[in-house]
Amino acid sequence: MEKDLYMAVKTSPVREMSGKIIHDGIHGSMKIDGVILDLVKTPEFQRLRNIKQLGLAYLVYPGANHTRFEHSLGAWNVARRLSGELGLERDDAIVLEIAALLHDIGHGPFSHTFESIYKHYTREHDHMRLGQDIILGRIDITDGNGGGAIPDILKEYGVSPEEVAELVFGRHRKKYVGQALHGDVDVDQIDYLIRDAHYTGVAHGIIDLERLLKVLTVHNGELMVEEKGIEAVEGMMVARSLMYSRVYFHHTVKIAEGMLTRALESALEQDHLWDFWKMIDCRVLVELEDLEGYPAEMVRKIKYRDLYKAAVLAGADELSADEKRELLTAYRNVKRRQEIERLLADAVGAKEGEVILEFSIADLMLSEPRLKSTEIGVLLENGEVQPLTKVTPLANALKRRQTPRWAVLIASPARYVEDVRRVWRKVLFG
Repeated sequence: MEKDLYMAVKTSPVREMSGKIIHDGIHGSMKIDGVILDLVKTPEFQRLRNIKQLGLAYLVYPGANHTRFEHSLGAWNVARRLSGELGLERDDAIVLEIAALLHDIGHGPFSHTFESIYKHYTREHDHMRLGQDIILGRIDITDGNGGGAIPDILKEYGVSPEEVAELVFGRHRKKYVGQALHGDVDVDQIDYLIRDAHYTGVAHGIIDLERLLKVLTVHNGELMVEEKGIEAVEGMMVARSLMYSRVYFHHTVKIAEGMLTRALESALEQDHLWDFWKMIDCRVLVELEDLEGYPAEMVRKIKYRDLYKAAVLAGADELSADEKRELLTAYRNVKRRQEIERLLADAVGAKEGEVILEFSIADLMLSEPRLKSTEIGVLLENGEVQPLTKVTPLANALKRRQTPRWAVLIASPARYVEDVRRVWRKVLFG
């Protein structure tokens, strides 16, 4: 009898007899044990302590120094609570909790900052694909520092690494489980909106977590919101939209990220830092500064907040359809974007790298494709199901809203700003 009890505790995904208490600034005291504790102890997860959640946003919002480590724990905690509210079967709940914990395990330095150049310079397309490879044990992002145990830990607890890796992308045999992590209203977004609002001091991201968890339900195999919870979902959508325009795509944040991206591109063109995606934030800065030249100059400017100034902030309504297509082509083709930047620099007498071009819409879809999705089903009191956009006009308005106020940002040192404003359309569109 005692042996059977010991084996049950050892092999159970949750060990009730041991664990650790983590005190979180958002969710309070959280107890972790079993498979969750073992995964948190891995070098891959501990690495996330050194990856800032909001990249270089701390240059605008001084409190934004929180990391992917606490966000991942927060997403796990929300998943744990949602699993209980939905009454998920134990196996489904455990997989959802683990996938929520590990959903950002593949993030490179400064989170989304370098996302646009992954595909061009590496074989890895994005942090989610990297995360999947880490969960499956295909790569060691810790460079031999004890990593690679995640799939073994999962198997020890009877959890399929393949199922967890698929769920990171929102794919699961039960649709509602996938939607809970990667859907219109999911545990990832719930945590990062609350957390980012707290640490930036921006009130826009405040959402009603307790209400949201109570009004989500499973109906016909899908995750839906009960009719009485429409206002809670509307509140989340408003918060999400405003956080993107106010914080994530603040023009000064994007200028700083653009400067750091150009520094990394310069290093990569010189055949340096090809393993940048494995690094942590401080390591990238040190490596770039050690290269001297343009990369070092950009890092020093970022360190001491000597940033380029916005010369152009053009909204989508200021661009024709042809101009939008031209810009989208430039975004998708790194070489084309670099060519345009060189032409702009030449036109105003600046050095290469002193004029940077950013596109918000394409970048937004890369970093957060869920933003334009507002089609979560609403379970009406009469038993019918309607898309959210059919039930509330606010959802439709938010879907049409151009989230960042600017579509095109061009930045340069202050001395070139006026000249850039004068020539940018001619250079870009001939």
